[in-house]
Amino acid sequence: MRRISSSLATLTAAGLLTFAVPDAAFAANGYLVIDGVRYPNPRGCFEIPRLSTVTNLTDIPALVHNVPACANGFIQVIPPGTAVQVPGTHSIFMG
Repeated sequence: MRRISSSLATLTAAGLLTFAVPDAAFAANGYLVIDGVRYPNPRGCFEIPRLSTVTNLTDIPALVHNVPACANGFIQVIPPGTAVQVPGTHSIFMG
């Protein structure tokens, strides 16, 4: 019985993830602020050419990449409501 419950819980979680993933392609609600410039409902990749303060005022995490064009895997997550300094030649992915 325990094995059935565990399997059912795993399948339920997988099903919920299946429906949640497509939502990640939509724009965030709120603002991404880079050095005082506000980007409403940000979506996509934002280049960080120099040391910048990035504030995530959206409802989703911002993903920091250590290379331009949001290439390779991300190296840091900026949770909603958080501000961090991001080095130059980095990029931020939203959505």
